Amino acid sequence: MGSAGLLSTSFIIGRGREAMAFEAGAMQAPDDGGFIRISSNENARGPGRKTIEALGNTISPRVGRGYPPDNTGDLVATIADIYGVGRDHVIVGTGSGAILEAGTRAFCSTEKPLVTAAPTYGTPDQAARRIGAPVRMIRVDRSLGLDIDAMAEAAKGAGMIFFCNPNNPTGTVHNAAAMEKFIRRVKQSSPETRILIDEAYIDYTHDGAVKTAVPLAKELTGVFVTRSFSKAHGMAGLRLGYAIGQPETVKAISSAWSLGSVNTLTAAAGIASLRDPKHIEEERAENARVRDFTLQAFKSLGYEAPDCHTNCIFVDLKRPASQFREACAALKVSVGRDFPPFEKTHSRITLGTMDEMRQAVQVFKRVLTTSSTGAAAL
Repeated sequence: MGSAGLLSTSFIIGRGREAMAFEAGAMQAPDDGGFIRISSNENARGPGRKTIEALGNTISPRVGRGYPPDNTGDLVATIADIYGVGRDHVIVGTGSGAILEAGTRAFCSTEKPLVTAAPTYGTPDQAARRIGAPVRMIRVDRSLGLDIDAMAEAAKGAGMIFFCNPNNPTGTVHNAAAMEKFIRRVKQSSPETRILIDEAYIDYTHDGAVKTAVPLAKELTGVFVTRSFSKAHGMAGLRLGYAIGQPETVKAISSAWSLGSVNTLTAAAGIASLRDPKHIEEERAENARVRDFTLQAFKSLGYEAPDCHTNCIFVDLKRPASQFREACAALKVSVGRDFPPFEKTHSRITLGTMDEMRQAVQVFKRVLTTSSTGAAAL
């Protein structure tokens, strides 16, 4: 595979728009119908160079031998080594979504409710409703952070708590001390309640006090952490995620629902990305640069959003998200869906490349200025 082929692969893996991370002009972006797509929290820059090279090196006649696929065992071993756990503490799936679904099905039922936040990532909520499990929905607090006290109280007698940290869509985060206090409180007051800590966005946090909850998952029964390769690792198109918990916990999850079958190429890419922390540091820094630019642009227009630790911002536009979304779509910018109970005021905007966001900000200014002028005229 030539170098042009390797470069084009990142379009497919990361999202289908941008060339190799931080190498503007390396290759012309494919036609996306003229739209800037900043609606789904995909990674606009794709994976790192070492990950792309690993994919190219893995394409060989060995791909024809796939029962089981090469590299999948090494992927589990690599994850286990990084976190200092046994391989029996790790499960992998085709994206973390399958693991969230399986965890909900394993630990919730008609008698065992799910506790989750509003708004937050919706897979556990949707899975619970599909199996008829009650859902205890806890609204975020005034800072748009997950309400730890209210969620801990709601956990009593529940089957599982879903705690997204950092939270999608609000971008807020809780530090390690707060998380440990919360987890131990729940395990003391409701020992049978499982706790799912989703750390899909933790690589984007800029707070040094924020740490993974994996040490608590190693120590405490029924606590598990999920991670995704779709965000900072830039591999949404390859579908890969994993969970870490005590062996009996992860075994129950994998027995409850199919986690999919990770293929040879995806496993090789995952291993390479995990072994390339420098790329994650660069991705975090670039995301922060784009984040600061975008937040400042909205602030200059008179609109606020929480400090964000994800690759999206949740802006209080003081108007329905649908209205803003439709106006932006008419100008070929796609932004996020509704997030109840804030669908009448807030919009989630994914952080694309700096070039994309500069163009998008001009659209936002036009939409918000036009609508504000129209409202004033009324």
